[in-house]
Amino acid sequence: MLRPDYASRQYVNRVLSDRPALNSEEWFKSYFQVNGITRSVATFTYHYLGKYSGLQFARVLPSDRLEEDLRWTQVCSFDWEIMLCKDFCRCFGVDIDERIYEFTFTTVEDFVVFLNCQLLQLRPADKLREIEDMNIE
Repeated sequence: MLRPDYASRQYVNRVLSDRPALNSEEWFKSYFQVNGITRSVATFTYHYLGKYSGLQFARVLPSDRLEEDLRWTQVCSFDWEIMLCKDFCRCFGVDIDERIYEFTFTTVEDFVVFLNCQLLQLRPADKLREIEDMNIE
C-alpha cells in the first residue's frame, strides 16, 4: 500500500492551524446549509475526508483547492477513493463507484456538491429524512 506523504500532511495541517476549528454542525451551518447541502453529506464529508487525508477538517474551507491548497493526492493513501465509495454506499446505500471517476473536483465545495447530488438523485425524498436522522460520526 502506498503511504501518504507525512511531511506534506504536516505542512498542510500547520497552515490550517491558523484557522478557527469548527465542529461538524458549525461547519455545516457556516458553509453548506444555505446552499442546500444535506446535513448528512456535510457531516460525512467532514468526518470521512478528514479520516482519509489526516487533515484537520475542522479548519478546512469549502473554497480550499484539493491539490493546490490541501495537496490531496500527497496526503491521502492511494486507495482513498475506493474507501470513500465503500463508506458512502454503507452510509447512504448509494453506489458512486463509477460516477466518481467521471468528475474532476477542484475544491472541497465541488466535492461536497457532487456527493450531495449523488444522494439526492438516487434516494427517494422520504428516505432522505431517515438519512438526515442518522449518526454519521
